[in-house]
Formats: sequence, C-alpha cells, structure tokens
Amino acid sequence: MFNLVKQVINFQDTLYILKRTIKTEYIKEEFVNEYKEHIGCDTVLKKDNLYYFCQKVDEAQIFEEKTLELDQPSNN
Repeated sequence: MFNLVKQVINFQDTLYILKRTIKTEYIKEEFVNEYKEHIGCDTVLKKDNLYYFCQKVDEAQIFEEKTLELDQPSNN
C-alpha cells in the first residue's frame, strides 16, 4: 500500500491540492493557462515570484483517522 503525501494550501477559506510550483521566470505569463490545462489543474495562484498550480478540493472527508504510537528509542 502506498501513502501519498500531498501538500494542501488554504487560500481564502478554500482548500487546494498543490500539483506543481514553477518560478515565474521559467514560464511566460501568456502560457500559464495552457500549462494549467496541460497538467490538469483548475487554479493558478501567484506569490513571491512563484506560480502554484493547484486543484480545488470540492469536498473533504476523513475516511480513517489513525494515531501512530512510536516506541521510545533505546539508548545503547
């Protein structure tokens, strides 16, 4: 079983899954929408000379909540 960790952004009380981050110097502004569609995103946010290509989370639901308890490391 794989456990995929995704970065979530909270922007204006809306959650987004971050798919890709690109420096603004690497992509011309007129190609941002094309690239957004190419990688399957619906939102692009811009901050500190970075584009954040995101997918809006329409509905979030907790399927299973687990608490992982770790043993104390032994000092050998």
